[in-house]
Amino acid sequence: MRGLLAALVVLLLQAQDPPPAYPRSGSTKMLENDRVIVWNIAWLKQQYPLHRHVYDLAGVYYTSGDRVIVSTEGVRRPVSTEAWNIAFQRSGVTHIEEGASDEPLRAVFIEIKAAPREQGSATAGEPVFPVDTPAQRLDNDRVRVWEYGAATEAPRPTHRHAHDAVVVSFDAAGSPEARYVERGTVHESDLPAGATRTFVFEIK
Repeated sequence: MRGLLAALVVLLLQAQDPPPAYPRSGSTKMLENDRVIVWNIAWLKQQYPLHRHVYDLAGVYYTSGDRVIVSTEGVRRPVSTEAWNIAFQRSGVTHIEEGASDEPLRAVFIEIKAAPREQGSATAGEPVFPVDTPAQRLDNDRVRVWEYGAATEAPRPTHRHAHDAVVVSFDAAGSPEARYVERGTVHESDLPAGATRTFVFEIK
């Protein structure tokens, strides 16, 4: 059976370019602009078709769950992922995925559509994000990820965003919300009222 699957994958690859990973069953687009596409994803208990990730992506898993990743050679790799792990993947990955847990793994993924660019210029007298000492979760050539805890009513310092950013926050029920912050934005807080966790993805 695995040999048959491998042969089928090879034939599909030879026949045409695989479709992109999203949209698909269990995925909902949260926002899109010329820089990013943000998806709310559940790995439902099913096999998804062969697909290719056409963009670099980063994200955060917000429930734990299991899946099986099948390579283009037909090799099956079970994967268990814990909630609040950070994801990053380069473009070009081609594979098949299967949801494998009754309660599906869930994540918010950000596809980075645009090429890297320099950060915006600083302005005297305004601190540059990050402020309030969030935890840094990831830093590479495409994205820097910061995590904040629960929002409070305490005043926060006005700051400027030197990079475009996607802010992903979760309420007490664990439901995600995403918004885009354009490079150069000046404001007081990135944490929505009532948020229990907030992740800021600075897009480079």
